[in-house]
Amino acid sequence: MPANESEQVDITRLILEIREERAAQKAKEKADSWTKYVSLLVVFFAVATGIGALRAGSHSSRTVLRQAQASDQWAYYQAKGIKGRISELELHQATDEAKVKKLTDDVARYKAEQTEAADTAKRLEAERDEAARHSGPLGNGIAALQIAIALGSICILTKKKLLFSASAALGFAGVGLVVYGLFFV
Repeated sequence: MPANESEQVDITRLILEIREERAAQKAKEKADSWTKYVSLLVVFFAVATGIGALRAGSHSSRTVLRQAQASDQWAYYQAKGIKGRISELELHQATDEAKVKKLTDDVARYKAEQTEAADTAKRLEAERDEAARHSGPLGNGIAALQIAIALGSICILTKKKLLFSASAALGFAGVGLVVYGLFFV
């Protein structure tokens, strides 16, 4: 019977050890439950970064495109000015009435085309400037979000709540900048 009693004591000790391990595990899980919020926040910041980067790319492309189009219009403007000047020089040398009429019409047409090209170039430059205004806040917001994601990831690994606070503060500042860059610039 003592052997049986010994087995019962061993079983009781084993059960107590298992209970203690489970209790310790539950206490650890409860203590680390805040890291779930860090993970969710990192996902939120990653989505905000993706949206911001996509829109920033769109604004950047529009800026470059409008600049190229404006440059083309200014080149067209200069070409029309050169053609107009050549027509003026020919007009001063022309003696035939039909030739004078044609050259006078050409000079007027080139001036009108030049004015139209300048107006188009100025409109394109305004569109370029509008698209470029978004890049500052969006770029800064995306950078802040990327740093917040990195801090959040390190926070999950090290279990340092101070990093969670820093990540959250920087991330929400980044979200604010992205929203500002998208809707209020």
